[in-house]
Amino acid sequence: MSVFEKLQSIMAATLEVPANAISESSAMDAIEEWDSLGHVHIMVALEQAFDLYMDVDDFAKLDSVPAILQYLESESVS
Repeated sequence: MSVFEKLQSIMAATLEVPANAISESSAMDAIEEWDSLGHVHIMVALEQAFDLYMDVDDFAKLDSVPAILQYLESESVS
């Protein structure tokens, strides 16, 4: 499973949307369920799934799938 597929699965489960609603170019403003509370839930789920710690200051920057993937890559997750 690729990092994107894992991210897609986590986001779909967290936001309670079909996985195909989340693409590699999705952004927070394009998915109705990805509101501020949903965003916090995604960040917590990512910390658990990828066993990493995310600074709260990073949360605001991670408002799209490309941004999250870039962040995960910089943290060398798999």
